[in-house]
Amino acid sequence: MALLASLMIGLFIRETLPAERRQPFHLRTTLGNFATLFRHKRVLSYMLASGFSFAGMFSFLSAGPFVYININHVAPQHFGYYFALNIVFLFLMTMFNSRFVRRVGALRMFRAGLWIQFAMAVWMVVCALLDVGFWSLVIGVAAFVGCVSMVSSNAMAVILDEFPHMAGTASSLAGTFRFGIGAIIGALLSMATFTTAWPMLISIAFCATCSIFFSLYASRRRKIAR
Repeated sequence: MALLASLMIGLFIRETLPAERRQPFHLRTTLGNFATLFRHKRVLSYMLASGFSFAGMFSFLSAGPFVYININHVAPQHFGYYFALNIVFLFLMTMFNSRFVRRVGALRMFRAGLWIQFAMAVWMVVCALLDVGFWSLVIGVAAFVGCVSMVSSNAMAVILDEFPHMAGTASSLAGTFRFGIGAIIGALLSMATFTTAWPMLISIAFCATCSIFFSLYASRRRKIAR
């Protein structure tokens, strides 16, 4: 599929970047661009915040089936319906973002998405402590996952706004952070012993807290830069 996709892109998708802004590939230049991005603490913080937001979703993808089916006794043939609820929330939040991002800007929508995820993480932890019930977990997870596209897309917009002249490098590094952090968190969570939903909840709460921390750090760096 990857080879087919590469072939289709090469044959049918034309380069949209103006010729005067195109840069030939030079390994030294590319490595220098990566070094520049790593030294830019504010942009690096945006990438880390987006990465941990994505990792929160990976926590559900890694542990969700076991928590739903084995612990909460959802029939395996019904799990798809619960998973589909996450997709519905993704669609709704994407629509919400598309309507408001032009009014308030990508940065505010990025922060709003992170705070909603943090609120949902707190909600799930509190509901678990109070033993509110399974549906509180389902709604919390769906709302958390629903904000992932809102966070990722606006994070990318903010990052590319900082480095429009190296958009490809910035985009690739941000994607690496998202999937890299997600893979690490998912792998660590898979090592946990599950008798309750707590390992998944702790992982989601940890990721949401890290996202907020890096977002606040980026805001602080932005104020200092001004």
